[in-house]
Amino acid sequence: MWRRTVLAAAAAAVALARPGTLATASAQGAGFTVSGIAAEATAETAIAARERAIAAGLRSAWLALLAREAPAEEARLGAVSADELERLVESYEVENERLGATRYAATLTVNFRPDRVRSLLAATPGRAPAARLEVAAPLQGVNDWVELRRRLANAPAVGGYELLSLSRREARLALSLPGGAAGAAALEQAGLRLADGPTGPVLTLMP
Repeated sequence: MWRRTVLAAAAAAVALARPGTLATASAQGAGFTVSGIAAEATAETAIAARERAIAAGLRSAWLALLAREAPAEEARLGAVSADELERLVESYEVENERLGATRYAATLTVNFRPDRVRSLLAATPGRAPAARLEVAAPLQGVNDWVELRRRLANAPAVGGYELLSLSRREARLALSLPGGAAGAAALEQAGLRLADGPTGPVLTLMP
């Protein structure tokens, strides 16, 4: 997605990002998207300035996401390695580019991978271990399976899941719920309903 050498320089480049970046950033819902990140840098060439500014902007976006999702962990998780940051970022969009001979400025929208972010937060020392819950999810067809996966990926209460079996009519999953019972109750925020069935918990799509 971008060169690792650029990300490795991100820590040094953060100082070149426009002041107030975090204050103007907005994190949009459970999709782990952060927008309005101002990235600006100077370097010997325009290309080098662009690489430095984007690297700094990605780091700033990660800090903005932490400020919303886990403010108590900003100091520790904000300094993740360049390789880890690369794995956390799914994609980014660049807007309002302004390019000079030795200067670059733009506004970034950064999309983080929900599963990787949740896994990193769930592994925080001192947190209770994530609960594992095996569920059956009835399906009416392939569209239900696609929609179920989409909602699980965007559910803040779900740290991840393991597919145990899949048929045309049912998927059996093992959910990782960092919040335990409270996490299970929060599934409805993502359009998922958890209820007791004749053979165990049943997870269904809400209308």
